[in-house]
Amino acid sequence: MGLDVPTPNPPSSYREARDDEYVSDGTRRAEIRAYLTGTENAWGEGFTEWTIDTSLTETEYDVVVELGLLAEFDFYWDDERQRIEYTAPKIPDDWETSETFDSFDSWETVSAINGELDNLGETVAGVLTNYYVSWDSEDGVVDMFGSQFNARDDVLTDVQDAKEEE
Repeated sequence: MGLDVPTPNPPSSYREARDDEYVSDGTRRAEIRAYLTGTENAWGEGFTEWTIDTSLTETEYDVVVELGLLAEFDFYWDDERQRIEYTAPKIPDDWETSETFDSFDSWETVSAINGELDNLGETVAGVLTNYYVSWDSEDGVVDMFGSQFNARDDVLTDVQDAKEEE
């Protein structure tokens, strides 16, 4: 089906309330934020990919934007799984009593929107993990190929090169 809308601003990867829960990954959150918003534009790439296949209507998308749900995505590094994970926002459970959701006629619609938000999170997390984030140790590669790996030879002096070759 697809959705023809401009790419919104990426969510902030830092929020004091939730970052208290993730004290150990503050540096990683900063790096994730840089990948989402920097020249890599992982948010834009993932969002564009998602809009091609989403089943959301423009009306449903407008409600998601109005509620600020896109800003509520949380992307973080999972050391155990060695990949970017995410927490997707959801339509509030009290949607039936809110005038904001007058255009929603059933739990099926709400579930579909929640599912699409989850798909967006999965798509962006996949873009981040597959293309941009390389937090694996390079020690093995350096041991195999030497310090010249990844343009590191630019910082070596001739003396260091000679010592390395010995």
